[in-house]
Amino acid sequence: MKRPGVIFDMDGLLLDTERICLEAFVQTRRAFSLPESPEVYLSCVGLHASACSEIIAQSVREKATLKEFNRAWDARIEAAMRRGIPVKPGALDVLETLSGHGYPVAVATSTRTETAAQRLEASGLLKYIQTVVGGDHVTRPKPDPEAYIAAAASLGYNAEDCIAFEDTDTGVRAAVASGARTVQVPDLVPPSADVIALGHLIVPNLIEGAVSMGLMTD
Repeated sequence: MKRPGVIFDMDGLLLDTERICLEAFVQTRRAFSLPESPEVYLSCVGLHASACSEIIAQSVREKATLKEFNRAWDARIEAAMRRGIPVKPGALDVLETLSGHGYPVAVATSTRTETAAQRLEASGLLKYIQTVVGGDHVTRPKPDPEAYIAAAASLGYNAEDCIAFEDTDTGVRAAVASGARTVQVPDLVPPSADVIALGHLIVPNLIEGAVSMGLMTD
């Protein structure tokens, strides 16, 4: 019997980058004498960069242009990333187990492919992943299912024959729409009622999700 393909989101699921970005966001707002407003960042979690840019531009326009703010924010993010990218609990155990049992693994992320690969390499996870499909490889970002369909195809699978792991509502909508069996491991933002109603599996951590889907044992 052919093993299912397994597709992971990256930020907030495999890598604990969302907290780095949130902390840098709050620090940058302070530097521009803006209210900290973490809720602005949280409203962007899981969104494509263009949608996020519109939200942030509106929130900083009294003190800075989007370009000025992003330059300062990106500098703080990169400085934090250079100090080390923390891996989410259970991510390494799950990926090692999948690799050891011959499961094909892909990443479907809104982050640019090159950046995603660099972060996965720096965190020691890239060697367990066959393909990375970034936001620059799709024309329609999440919640459109294109990223998951493309990631499945890169493994030689249809999305319906894959298991998808996500943390955000936006990503879950994409994964479910692709036909993949979907597991949500919420990170900074809990799932909404509308997303809970999709009927997918919601678990507190990656290991519980992998065990529930029969990918590993306790």
